[in-house]
Amino acid sequence: MIINSVFKKQSKALRALWNFLTSPTGAFLIAVSAILIGYYQFYISRPILKYISQTTKISSSSGSDDFKIHINGKDYPKLYKTEISLTNTGEEALSGGDVSSIGHDPIRIIIPPRVKILHYGLDNEETSKNVAVELVPIKDAIVIKFNYLNPENKITVILYSEDSYSGYEIQGSAVNVNQITQAWTDEQTQKFVFGSIFGIIIFYTLFIYLYVRRHRPLPRI
Repeated sequence: MIINSVFKKQSKALRALWNFLTSPTGAFLIAVSAILIGYYQFYISRPILKYISQTTKISSSSGSDDFKIHINGKDYPKLYKTEISLTNTGEEALSGGDVSSIGHDPIRIIIPPRVKILHYGLDNEETSKNVAVELVPIKDAIVIKFNYLNPENKITVILYSEDSYSGYEIQGSAVNVNQITQAWTDEQTQKFVFGSIFGIIIFYTLFIYLYVRRHRPLPRI
């Protein structure tokens, strides 16, 4: 008797689940899930270029010592060092031959007209070893040319300036890359992930609740 009772309860639960999955509500939720999974797979399966920029003051004229930095024959009592890193966070490599050429929309660091760059160069320690990089200065920008940028490969460029500017951007386009965006901080990423999970749970819970409420047995009079 106990086994039959358990079997009946399981059969009833399976029938209820099957009825839900084959209902318009269940079909809608399955379709939404498939779209979300498909979009994520499409998004992550291509090159995704993101950059981060960090500016720090490395000397000060108000210091008690005579520390200065010597660049191109001149001493500077106060300088700002900016590290800009470009990373391929996708799952597909990006060939340098697929990047827009100079004169069109190359991958480049935008230099505002009011900012004077005293020196720039590649940080070899922070740049992936298998990436060959060439920096080409053009008007109001520094073009980043490379051979290949495999998944998780990174290129780091260092800029020195007397200006305390920290809003540098990387722009450009390539095959399957329409935009280069600034990478989120760990805190921003956590907020987005938790917010997305919470929103998805609320979305599914609402539709399941409406389905159960619509199909629950009416009370006997």
